[in-house]
Amino acid sequence: MAEPQGVKVIIAGGGTGGHLYPGIALAQEFQRRGPAEIMFIGTSYGIENKVLPKMNYRLKKIWMRGWQRRLSPGNLLFPLRLLTSLFQCAAAMISFRPQVVIGTGGYVSAPALMAALILGVPTVIQEQNSCPGLVNRFLGKWVKQVHVTYEASLPYFKNPNTLVSGNPVRGEFNKIARGQAAKKFNLDENKMTLLVFGGSQGARAINQRVLSSFQQLLQFNDLQILWATGPNQYDAIVEKCKGGGRATILPYIDDMAAAYALADIALCRAGATTLAEIAICGIPAILVPYPYAAAGHQDFNAKTMAAEGAAVVIFERDFTAETLVENVSELIRNSEKRARMAAAARRLGRPEAAQTIVDNIFEIIQ
Repeated sequence: MAEPQGVKVIIAGGGTGGHLYPGIALAQEFQRRGPAEIMFIGTSYGIENKVLPKMNYRLKKIWMRGWQRRLSPGNLLFPLRLLTSLFQCAAAMISFRPQVVIGTGGYVSAPALMAALILGVPTVIQEQNSCPGLVNRFLGKWVKQVHVTYEASLPYFKNPNTLVSGNPVRGEFNKIARGQAAKKFNLDENKMTLLVFGGSQGARAINQRVLSSFQQLLQFNDLQILWATGPNQYDAIVEKCKGGGRATILPYIDDMAAAYALADIALCRAGATTLAEIAICGIPAILVPYPYAAAGHQDFNAKTMAAEGAAVVIFERDFTAETLVENVSELIRNSEKRARMAAAARRLGRPEAAQTIVDNIFEIIQ
């Protein structure tokens, strides 16, 4: 089947990397195939405002913000924000004339998908989590296609065009040599690397436990640490870890492909995009699900990985410096377990996810 030339695509999703990076992976796949004009819809508040300009993607900013799951004066503005954002999205679509609008979840995608449905533009949802978000569940029945990451998500969608396609990841993973990555982070390619991160803002609980056990972890002579703390906690952590050696501590890692190339063990949250990336790269993981994630979706994600033997899960209520050192020690000493976990992770990875989703999207925009 011939693919359209000069395809125009709007991708709506942001706020966090978990919603943004799958959209970037899809944009890269469209561009890999030929001429493609891509417009992202996001806000001034989310990570997209920092990432997309560096990648030369067009970003239409709307006024939308999410509903706060606590008493907040900002919730009083929610109806006005939604209505205004709906008109902003509609105006952008009338001007840009997209052939498809893809929602990758989160509050940003709601007005974009609603505007596209009203205007008759073909719509697609890409769901990363095993327990889908409210926006995707609500709008899923009306869109042309729904692409989910896990089979466990299927019961949430009544749309007959719901496909288990996997979570798309950016094309640069598995393309960087370990030695090159070690040089980038000023670490030793021959030592085992514990990669610690918690999303773009860091994870306070993970940072606190790593800080508490920092000297104990470095007693393992073959271990080094690559640690992304998040910008707000960086200065305090660096000050307390002075003179620690065998550790590179950064506020944020822009080049996650290089970080994964060096990582032997990952200690992180259980966001869907993070799990897709470490699965593609075959990295054994110690997962600490964020306990306040919407509908507990990180718990579901982590349990899915653990059930396949790809990860160890420690819930935050049980996460202590002692349990951290114990689990890291077990993985350092047991190379066979690491190998089994890495193989299990790769089985869960779907490197063809972006290609599969774009193949199906071309069928509806012919």
